[in-house]
Amino acid sequence: MNSSINYKRVFPNTPEMEELQAFALSFGHEITPHPNINVFAHYRNGQLFGYSDHVFIPTVYPAFHPEFTRPSDVVKVMADWRAHCELSGTIGYIAVPSNNADGAGNFTEEVMHKLGLTKLNRELYWPE
Repeated sequence: MNSSINYKRVFPNTPEMEELQAFALSFGHEITPHPNINVFAHYRNGQLFGYSDHVFIPTVYPAFHPEFTRPSDVVKVMADWRAHCELSGTIGYIAVPSNNADGAGNFTEEVMHKLGLTKLNRELYWPE
């Protein structure tokens, strides 16, 4: 049986956002509301498995729950993002953790290359 992955935009201050925030906390992530962020929940066959913060589109920050996500889900989400960028004629960026202290969720350069993505050798910073 083929998996069906669907995406649903989740709006701030809704029960769906509260549910998604609780889901994110269950694997050490936090969704911070911001007017320039669109949040999309990821569902496989109706089961929530992750979400993406689309910050200053077209940059996405995907996060995947380790207990509910399969490697093929990550590959599918990354391929869908690439296809979206190609079809819309825009450059898209994907930001992923590369050096978490605990090693959880790290995306090595080898993994990113296998996903068809090229490292830009840039760091993203947030003004404090």
